[in-house]
Amino acid sequence: MRVAIIGGGAVGGIIAYYLYRGGINDIDVYYASTASVEAVRRNKGITVIIDNNKYLVPVTPYSSLTPNGIYDIVFNCVKSHQVKTTINLLKKIIDSKTVIIMLQNGFGGQELVYEKISSERTVFGAVYFGAYRLDRHIVELRGPGPLFIGREKGLYPDMLEIATRLKRGGCDARVTSKIMFYRWLKLGVNSVINPLTAIARAPNRIVLTPEGLALASRILDEVVLAAEKHGVSLDKNRLLRLVKRIAESTRENYSSMAQDILAGRRTEIDYINGYVAEIVGDGVNRTITYVIHLIEAGVLS
Repeated sequence: MRVAIIGGGAVGGIIAYYLYRGGINDIDVYYASTASVEAVRRNKGITVIIDNNKYLVPVTPYSSLTPNGIYDIVFNCVKSHQVKTTINLLKKIIDSKTVIIMLQNGFGGQELVYEKISSERTVFGAVYFGAYRLDRHIVELRGPGPLFIGREKGLYPDMLEIATRLKRGGCDARVTSKIMFYRWLKLGVNSVINPLTAIARAPNRIVLTPEGLALASRILDEVVLAAEKHGVSLDKNRLLRLVKRIAESTRENYSSMAQDILAGRRTEIDYINGYVAEIVGDGVNRTITYVIHLIEAGVLS
């Protein structure tokens, strides 16, 4: 089984670890940056930190401009706003049998590949584990959690095989026909923790303040409404409890959006709160989207 990972950041690095531990030795990882390719090459792979233990995952790094043949499985792990830049690479490394597994937050990025590349072989995913990229060749797992993959229209044997490999490697991988439910559930969590920590430039515990919880309740009112318009039923109270539980268990972590703001990078706000706002109209999610864009304008200028 030939496996490629597009994007060797936090999620891509952890996926590589699970695959390698699951018995897949032929793993190519594609990077947009030549500096990242060189760093991983010098390191002879990706260093993954779990519970303060370091593991070297021997992957072969490639530039996104130099495709290395056709793969059986391709994990696309770039940020939602970067998916468009991976389309040309995808077209060169897949054939009619390749399964593409999309692992982006929110909605929009995954759908782009479904529309532009292959509606038949695209698998949607929802990542519930927490990961950090500490350097170009170093990632850390901070908060284990399940990985859901699936389609609304049937399952492929390849999906079950890859889930088995991931499980063997220590990942709580689950194949589901209700992937949209889990994606909306994850969007609910992201819609609260990500922007609030990014605005406050604080760890996840900021969500548990009175002000954070008051905003969380208003954000989730709109998330539940947006999901309902897409045929997915979410219980607002259960979703709020989930947000509080995750914020508590990862209280010292910085969300991916907070990390992006602190590093002066563009965020995925348009694919999370912005996506909700496009469905329900003006409200708290629209306001939060505007605020994050203002902060982006400041840190990116």
